[in-house]
Amino acid sequence: MMEDIFETVKEGSNVVYLDMPKKDFLFKYNNFNRDSAQNLVDNYFKEKGRDGIPKVEEISLDDSRGIMKITVAVNYERDFKLEEYKIPDSLNEARK
Repeated sequence: MMEDIFETVKEGSNVVYLDMPKKDFLFKYNNFNRDSAQNLVDNYFKEKGRDGIPKVEEISLDDSRGIMKITVAVNYERDFKLEEYKIPDSLNEARK
């Protein structure tokens, strides 16, 4: 699902725009609301290893194109960097 998200970043801004197919969003989430969008954005930032604390500002749906749009404000003011999200596999888990 995360690979189908198209990200646009406005240069010199802390705003990120995420576009994704509506059907992909509804495959994982039952409701199209701010809480589910925030959960998706949090997971997206973790998976991509992005710095900053994302906050969903606006969500909208383009039914004619079947696209969900999320506007995210990112707070970069913190002293640490997020660790990149790593998907464990059975080989790595068995060796620990």
